[in-house]
Amino acid sequence: MITKTDFTKILFLLFFCSSFLTDSYGQLNHKRSHLDIRAGITTGSPIVVKDIPSEATGRPGVGLNAGIEYTYVFHPRFSMTLGAAYAKKGSSFTSPVSGKYDATRGVFGERFPFPLRIKYTGNVAAGFDMTYLDFPVLANFHMKKWWIGLGYQYSKMLDGTLNGSVDVKALLLNFNDQAFDESDNIKDYDHSAILKIGRQLTDRISIAIDFTVSAQQLMIEAEEGFSNPRNVFINVLAGYKLF
Repeated sequence: MITKTDFTKILFLLFFCSSFLTDSYGQLNHKRSHLDIRAGITTGSPIVVKDIPSEATGRPGVGLNAGIEYTYVFHPRFSMTLGAAYAKKGSSFTSPVSGKYDATRGVFGERFPFPLRIKYTGNVAAGFDMTYLDFPVLANFHMKKWWIGLGYQYSKMLDGTLNGSVDVKALLLNFNDQAFDESDNIKDYDHSAILKIGRQLTDRISIAIDFTVSAQQLMIEAEEGFSNPRNVFINVLAGYKLF
């Protein structure tokens, strides 16, 4: 979910990067390299590239994405791009779960001193809200005003939450709307394959769309053992060439 604070951070980041980098690297060879700032949105894709738990569902969120890209041109048709971006990613989902549940906690509350852990089945409804620094590396092929890039992206999580509620059935007991929070178990990094398609609109302005396929699938290390079924993200970005 895009907030006013997120929007302010993005504007500040773009202003700082453009001012600093223009002053520092303004003497780079225009013919062989260029530096761009890019900003837009990140959202999940309806496509899922991996097996998902039976009966699991997912819905993508929308977040801001902004950063810089340095491109070195080896040949009129070939170039390489290094990038860094601040990205908000998220989604909501439902998934079946199973494991061990403290039945006395469900009946008598969190402070009951004698736990009784029994096998359970249930269904969780929750959402991810993640903030990453993304570092893509792309090899590009150019066709007049169009280009296609293919590469790898490493993502380092700055902050993330995974919470919601879970309905549990244990023996003859039913516990509905129990608090669910696995934020501490989210993996704090990710590896992705990335495909980018872009078009140059003017000498300085361009647009691009890229698709990232996450290797981690936003999985968590938890006893219940489930994963968010959404592991493909789409970035829609506008770019401005600083020099």
